[in-house]
Formats: sequence, C-alpha cells, structure tokens
Amino acid sequence: MSAQLKLTNIQSRVTVYDRTKTTSLHAGDACDLFTSGSAPSAACDGLLGDATGLFTSGSAPQFSRALTGDAVEMFTSGSAPAGTKAATGDAVEMFTSGSAPAGTKAATGDAVEMFTSGSAPVGTKAATGDAVEMFTSGSAPVGIKTAAGEGTALFTSGS
Repeated sequence: MSAQLKLTNIQSRVTVYDRTKTTSLHAGDACDLFTSGSAPSAACDGLLGDATGLFTSGSAPQFSRALTGDAVEMFTSGSAPAGTKAATGDAVEMFTSGSAPAGTKAATGDAVEMFTSGSAPVGTKAATGDAVEMFTSGSAPVGIKTAAGEGTALFTSGS
C-alpha cells in the first residue's frame, strides 16, 4: 500500500458575460458572511454545507442549491430568494425581508421557516416537513404543497 495525497476539488471561475464568480464546493459554505447591494445568482452548488448564509443585501439569492444543508439562511434583504432548492435541510430560513420567497423546494426539511416579511411565500413545496412555518407577514401563503407534514403552521398575517 502506498500513501496517496487526497485532494478536495474546489473550483472557482469568472463567467465572461456577466463577470460573476461561480463556485462549486464539495464541503463547506459557498457564500457566507457578507454585506452587499446585490446577492449571488446561480452562484453555488454546495454538497455538504450552506449555499448562502449570514448576509445583508439589497436583493436576495436566486437559484441557490444545497444537497445537505441550508440553501439560504439568516439574512436581511429588500427582496427574498427565488428558486432555492435543498435536498436535506431548509430551503429558506431565518430572514427579514420586504417580500417572501417564491418557488422554494425542500425534499426533507422546511421549505420556508422563521421569517418576517411584507408578503407571504408563493409556490413552496416540501416532501417531508413543513412548507411554510413560523412567520409574521402582511399576507398569507398561497400555492403550498407538502407530502408529509404541515402546509402552513405558526404564523401571524394581515390576511
């Protein structure tokens, strides 16, 4: 037997058309701890860890995916995430926003959880877990689906 060096493959590249950095991670956080006027868009695929977490931004992430972990977590933003996916974990969690998430999906876990928003989520899906849970909003959720769990739980709303 011989000892071989084991490498972790971390790739970063800048796309020419919009000059954004694209990241692919096997373990860890793709975008974490930042303040910005804009947020990541299709910036990361995290296999183990959080795709986007702990940020303050004028806009929120679009199309972030996490295999195991949270897709979008703990942020304050003028807008909310669109098109986030999480296989095991929470799709969108713990945020304050002027609007609420649209089109979030979670296979096992909560699709949208623990937030304060001017509007409520639209089109959230959860296979096992809660689709929309623990929030305060100016309106109520619409078009939510869950296979096993609660569609909407623990919220205060204007409608």
